[in-house]
Amino acid sequence: MHRRVPIGGRIARTAAATFVLVAAVLVGCVTENRRPATCDADETTVELTLSATALEPDDPAACRGQLVTMIIDPEVDGGFHIHGLDDLVPATSVVADEQVTLAFTVDRSGQFPIELHPDDDPEGVTLGIFTVHER
Repeated sequence: MHRRVPIGGRIARTAAATFVLVAAVLVGCVTENRRPATCDADETTVELTLSATALEPDDPAACRGQLVTMIIDPEVDGGFHIHGLDDLVPATSVVADEQVTLAFTVDRSGQFPIELHPDDDPEGVTLGIFTVHER
């Protein structure tokens, strides 16, 4: 005898299975795929050029547990911010043509949006993603 599953139950199971699949894919993206060659080192340096509309490179990466020295060459004034790493890298004022160096040890893996908050636009513009891989 077959038990009929209500439509809501099937939708919930399908949604749960989809969520698990997406989560597994995203975790895979942050572990081995595109893992930086410097992952085995205790520290790494990331150099960024920051403009009003772009970050070069737009996909900087490091590995969990590394001391990251981030060197920022801004072409504009504003606030530099990495969402999700606020406790490690507080929002930092940048001034055009004045290099800024930030040093922090990343303690969690994931993908963290990098934003610029120009002086004339407090909403901010997402310029790239900082990816922290597992070691």
